[in-house]
Amino acid sequence: MTTLIPAGTGYTTVQLGVHMVRPVLADTPTLRCEGTALHVGRTTATAEARITGTRDGKLYAHGTTTCAILRTG
Repeated sequence: MTTLIPAGTGYTTVQLGVHMVRPVLADTPTLRCEGTALHVGRTTATAEARITGTRDGKLYAHGTTTCAILRTG
């Protein structure tokens, strides 16, 4: 895992949206989560993620976030 903000920089969630598309049950095959930073600016960052089935590629959930970057100094 990598980050696009400098080590020691704080951040907090401003907005979070999660959409559950289908249920995850005990017998659900293996899932994969992929996240992407869409924008990393001086004061805000946005990202999105998707959870899909590794066998069939079906979408189980997706979400977005906006974070405030808390730079010091």
